[in-house]
Order: sequence, then C-alpha cells, then structure tokens
Amino acid sequence: MPKFNKIEFGNNLKKARKIKGLSQENLAKTINKNVSTIARFESGKLSPSAEEISLICNELGINEYELFKSSSDNIVNIENSTNPFKVKELFLYYQAYYPSSNSYKVSKFKIKITEKPEKCKVDFLDYKTNKLYMTGHILSDTNIAIFIFENYKEYSPRLELTEIILNISNGIDGIMLGSLTCTNGQYVPSIRKCAISKQDIEITEELINKLTITTKEIENLKNKNILYLDINNSYDFEN
Repeated sequence: MPKFNKIEFGNNLKKARKIKGLSQENLAKTINKNVSTIARFESGKLSPSAEEISLICNELGINEYELFKSSSDNIVNIENSTNPFKVKELFLYYQAYYPSSNSYKVSKFKIKITEKPEKCKVDFLDYKTNKLYMTGHILSDTNIAIFIFENYKEYSPRLELTEIILNISNGIDGIMLGSLTCTNGQYVPSIRKCAISKQDIEITEELINKLTITTKEIENLKNKNILYLDINNSYDFEN
C-alpha cells in the first residue's frame, strides 16, 4: 500500500482551492481554522485529520480521493465529474428471486458510487447488511446511465455479470426507470424492469406496478420476438 505523501496532498489541496476561487483565508474561515494551518496543510508540514479533510472537501466541492492522487492528474470537481448523480449512494428496486422460498418479490438494494480518475466505480450492496455482491463502473451521457457489474469473487465463486440501463433523460432527482439484465445460478439470462432513486423510498403498489411487464410489452415480444421494455419515466410518477 502506498504511503501518504504530504507534499502531493498539499499540492492537490492548493490546486483544488484555487480552482474553487478561494484564498487560504477564505478556506480557513469556512472550516474554522487558522490561515497558518491551511498554509501548513498545503506545504506538507502538517497532515489534517479525517474530519478536517471531510470539511475541506465539502467546502471545495471535491471528492476526498482527489486530495490523495498524483498531482499530475486533474482535480475532478463534483459538478463536472463522471458521476451523473452527484451523490455517493443510490437505492435500487427490482423483482428479485429468493432460492430459499422459491419466490420473487420487489426488493431493495444499494449502489455505492466512488469517483476514480479513470472511471466511476460502483458497488452492488445488500440494503440491510451492506454485503458486497458485485462491483463495476458507470458509463453515461445526458440520456442514459449504464451500470456494468461483475461478481466480487470473495463472496461469489461463479462468474456473474449484471447490466443496468437507466433512463436519466427526464432528470435524476425523481424515480428513474431502467432495465436489469443478469443470470441465475444456472447461468440462465433474464431481463426485468428496475427503478433507482437518490432517496430511500418505500416499496409501494405504484412502484410495483411500474416494475411489472405490461400486456403491451408482451404483445410486442410475440410480434417481433424482441422484448422492448418501456422505461420512460412518466412526469406524474416522478412527482
């Protein structure tokens, strides 16, 4: 594991502060520190605590990781990052299978987002225990976000790949609908509807209905032998 480099940290802090347009005095005042303390952070003569780093990053609008990477890399501002959701955690809802009871029901999971220089990393977690099931990354533009997960071998010895295509064309602050493709224990592929929210919401009858394959979609499958899922977010559903 690489050692903490105070000089690199200080250079990144200084660069991020200037990008934000703050003086040392401005930053010191907002996090309730002396100007000399900020100067010592930036010169590498003093290392901030975890709490101080969190306060600094909140004020500068950057992810904590950005202060620890090589100073030759660009600082990633949260507003212009590769994370289209601008949050570190999402909530995922879809029809999940439970082998113990041989049943399906709409269940809730978490997606943890971590900004990296080369890509936006995502972890697929259990809602209650935070157990890590899969890990991957995000690809996105202004219309869709694609999550690509693969199994985390410490917990799952078999090959597993899950893909989520999420409609974000109508905004990211409401409930976003998408499709989820995965395989079961026998490697049989399946596709189902899913919903993702930045808020931890309750599983309601309305949400369950939105995640149900419609008669129109089934008829389209019969006619064209292709399943086209309707993942357009209706305005009234978002509100």
